[in-house]
Amino acid sequence: MKVAEQKLAEVPQLVPVYAHRFVPAGRDTYGHPVLSVWGTDIICYGHDLADYIDHEFRDVDEGTPWNPQASVTFWKNFIC
Repeated sequence: MKVAEQKLAEVPQLVPVYAHRFVPAGRDTYGHPVLSVWGTDIICYGHDLADYIDHEFRDVDEGTPWNPQASVTFWKNFIC
C-alpha cells in the first residue's frame, strides 16, 4: 500500500475544466489535450483547451485530423 501511495503522489494533478473534463496542472503543460476522466475511462476531448471549447460548445468542422499529443509524460500512457 505504501508503494501505491508514493506512486499516486507523483501523478500530475488534473485541473477541472467542465464536468469530468480536465487538463494536467503544472508548468510545461501548454497544448496538452483535454481529457475526459470517468473512473478508469480516459479519453481525449480536444487537442488543447481551445480545440475542446470549439468542439464542446460550438459547431466546428469534424474533418480536422485527430492526432492529440500529450505534454505530460504520465498522461502519454493513456493517450493514443
